[in-house]
Amino acid sequence: MAHKKILIIEDSDIQSRILERWVTKYGYLAVSAPSAGHARMIIAREKIDVVLLDWELPDGTGIELINEILSFSPSGWLPIIMVTSHTDSSQIKEAIEAGATDFIRKPADEVELLARIFSALRIKSLQDRLLESSHQDPLTSLYNRRYMSERIEQEFQRCKRHDRPIALAMIDIDFFKNVNDTYGHDVGDTVLRLLAKELKLQLRKSDIVSRYGGEEFVILLPETSLENAHLVLDKIRNQISKILIPTDKNASFSITFSGGIAGGRLSPEITPADALKIADKNLYEAKLSGRNQIVSKT
Repeated sequence: MAHKKILIIEDSDIQSRILERWVTKYGYLAVSAPSAGHARMIIAREKIDVVLLDWELPDGTGIELINEILSFSPSGWLPIIMVTSHTDSSQIKEAIEAGATDFIRKPADEVELLARIFSALRIKSLQDRLLESSHQDPLTSLYNRRYMSERIEQEFQRCKRHDRPIALAMIDIDFFKNVNDTYGHDVGDTVLRLLAKELKLQLRKSDIVSRYGGEEFVILLPETSLENAHLVLDKIRNQISKILIPTDKNASFSITFSGGIAGGRLSPEITPADALKIADKNLYEAKLSGRNQIVSKT
């Protein structure tokens, strides 16, 4: 519980302090935003578990902010509890239809509010587990292609909005068919799991790794220039090539991979599909140029 973060979006300093005191007393971490603009900055950089959202804000309404809050969540869903003095039933309906999870009227009751937060977190935990299983590749435990496609779209929109760089890499194990033909598919599966494990170990937590199909992996590196992404992938490529993989034939072998990277600072017209095509084209060039290398061209 101590790690659960509650974002309180409330322009009244008194109300905000009361809510902060209540949630911190029960072991949650409270983060406060007095306006929609401030809230946008917080949700862009921090992992939030539950949002307590006032209806009326100095620079807009809570209703207008709901969709933006949800767009920053990797799952597209986040518990949002409206905390407001509005009493009209039609407004409760409007909030729920806009994406709010729950609704509580001011002046809020401490026990009731904490019960609703607890309930929201329980639902979020179940939702996260269901989403994780549906978004996971069963062999490597990496994200699958469907989830990666969704995240690429989200991250591209975010980086365009804030004029931040992003890199998209596509890598492919060299001569993987030979591994399956020589050592069998069980060893081939071991190779895929090994590469997946090394990618997760060597990349940042903010980077997103997926098995895109067969022996092909796609990596999304937010807030990363093309040059830095190239350096990172080249370092991993070098490390992977030094790992010896044992076989049941009292022998061992090593693998290499080739990669193509696209991205950088995005022009308004470029789409995720465009970036994937460029990364794939660069991967193809890396293969044609002798494999075991990274190509990054715009």
